[in-house]
Amino acid sequence: MKSIVTLVGRPNVGKSTIFNKLTKTDNAIVADIPGYTRDCQQGVCNFEEKSFFVVDTAGLFFKDDELSNISELNTFESIKESDLLLFIVDAEEGLVSSDIEIASNLRKIHKKIYLVVNKIDKTQKEFSQGEFSELGFKDMSLVSAKNGSGIKDVLRKIYSDIKEEKNSSNDNERLDLAILGKPNVGKSTLVNSLIGKEKQITQNKPGTTRDCIKLPISKYGYDFNIVDTPGIRKKSKTKEHIEIIGVIKTLKTIEASDVVIILIDSIDGITDQDLSLISRVMELGKPALIGLNKTDAIDDYEEHTLGYGIDTKLKFINYIPIYKISALKSMGLKKLVSSAVNIFKQSKQSINTSLLNKLVQDAVFKHQPPAYAGRRIKIRYVHQGGNNPIRLVIHGTYVDKLSKDYLRYLSNYIRRKIDLTGITMFFELKNKFEK
Repeated sequence: MKSIVTLVGRPNVGKSTIFNKLTKTDNAIVADIPGYTRDCQQGVCNFEEKSFFVVDTAGLFFKDDELSNISELNTFESIKESDLLLFIVDAEEGLVSSDIEIASNLRKIHKKIYLVVNKIDKTQKEFSQGEFSELGFKDMSLVSAKNGSGIKDVLRKIYSDIKEEKNSSNDNERLDLAILGKPNVGKSTLVNSLIGKEKQITQNKPGTTRDCIKLPISKYGYDFNIVDTPGIRKKSKTKEHIEIIGVIKTLKTIEASDVVIILIDSIDGITDQDLSLISRVMELGKPALIGLNKTDAIDDYEEHTLGYGIDTKLKFINYIPIYKISALKSMGLKKLVSSAVNIFKQSKQSINTSLLNKLVQDAVFKHQPPAYAGRRIKIRYVHQGGNNPIRLVIHGTYVDKLSKDYLRYLSNYIRRKIDLTGITMFFELKNKFEK
């Protein structure tokens, strides 16, 4: 299972910038406004052969107001759930009393802590190192998140410290099936329909995921486990706040599963929250299928709206199958489970290397990749680097400059010839420059 690395520190020390560098995204909004980040951001960092979850938290020790208390509560909950902490401080401002107070509180939690001194590009390294050594942390890194210097040193430290456990499932074991969805979508109803409402649940298997419950089920001729997930509440503009622990546990539950059923409320239609959950599953590379629940309860107008939402909002995942179901009436569940089992089998397949290279060369012949800086990008060899998720390794000249659009083109071309229904395809680009 992936470890959780949480970024903590007072406001405006550069946590969000470091988060973006680690996850290679711009998901965390960066602003020069103290306390701008109110909610926790989550992402995945891939470094060499390991990957881990990264959580960007709101700054600790805001003014004494209700919103600040909520943000701090979220941060402390996230800290307790984490495997490792990056304590971020600001070299430009130097050591301040808030840093000392945060350090004192962090030590009480007994977690592995790396001290990261940010914004080092505008200060003397020796001075900062001596100043922040007063905090008493053995592991200190000097970085500039803005230009990326020192980030790889931090990654190497994390890499040496975290452990990534592999799923122990094999062909002879049960499929681990996670059901994911926003609150009130019918997840519990679906679980009850599959396991049988009259059956007493007595087996609690935490496995490798914190608070992850696996429910053994035999249904429709298949033996599988339902991996229970905590619900994710929608963030509102009122006093309610997003349950970061629910989000973290859901991420780890997805990671623990073999296939994910993304449950959508047909009455509500395709919402932004549904799209966010789908994107998270795709980011983690888990095989998936979509269940449109409560289709028995919608009228003609709602059915039309739902169909329009599918055509417009879900076209970017046209390889993920969609099923209309009713968890309450057990309608369409046999096809749903059967599809999940088939997708799991496909996700474990090995693609013939000769066939794979032929398909890629055919795709390149029909549509050459755009040149980079006037130089031609040449794909020389492709092979499979892993499955569940399926990873394809591309070797060649300037292949690291292949655009996302072109990689999407390659993915779609391969899918026309090989059945990869419900399976996200990842590309690893191995570049070799010509002399």
